[in-house]
Amino acid sequence: MGMQEHSTRKIYNIQAHFYDQIAANMIRRRQRDAIGRMNIKPGDRVLDIGIGTGVSLETYPRDCHVTGIDISEGMLAKAQERIVKNDFKNASLAIADAMFLPFKDNSFDHILVSLVVTVVSDPVRLLNHIKRVGKPGCRIVIINHFQSGFRLMAWLEKVFCPFFVKVGWRSDLNFHELLQEAKLEVDFRYKIRNIDFWDIVFLRNTDPTLLDYKRVMQPSSLVLPPAYQQIETAITG
Repeated sequence: MGMQEHSTRKIYNIQAHFYDQIAANMIRRRQRDAIGRMNIKPGDRVLDIGIGTGVSLETYPRDCHVTGIDISEGMLAKAQERIVKNDFKNASLAIADAMFLPFKDNSFDHILVSLVVTVVSDPVRLLNHIKRVGKPGCRIVIINHFQSGFRLMAWLEKVFCPFFVKVGWRSDLNFHELLQEAKLEVDFRYKIRNIDFWDIVFLRNTDPTLLDYKRVMQPSSLVLPPAYQQIETAITG
């Protein structure tokens, strides 16, 4: 049993009532770290897919334009309240299904995808739409849980996946298989703590090379830029 958009919408409309009290603080730190590394310049156009209650809006530079979408009108209502309260004039919202992004080709300089790839029915289709609306070389950042690389944990995640689907996300998505199918180029992947439930993955909207697959196969513990450079040097010899 996998995710379906109609049920996802209902689940997150319910969660909107208590999301900020339970989950927002967990994602806020990761979004702050990721957005700080996105090198967003004045005038850049950013697409925030799965903006939820708009926690990420607190971190974006005020001189870029942010378009936030979500399938849940309940989540977007909370995000709109946050925009009004904080006078985020650079932000706009739209209710949209990420599987059918309602934007023209080559529209965005940066795309942030927070906790979305495991809540859609077809993650590869989602990433193909993201590539379409992103400009060539567009920075794509994914914050998400992926199936563990440890065999026992991966088995447990697969066994309990039907339960997690009922609460709004799947636990068995294999990152390396997704990467190969979507054909995206990976810059680096890291966690903000040595033991963390979520990965932060930086990709570019270009054709992948063999070297990039070698990079992403490195352990997904904390990989900050200096360490990443050391890994790249070791690979290229």
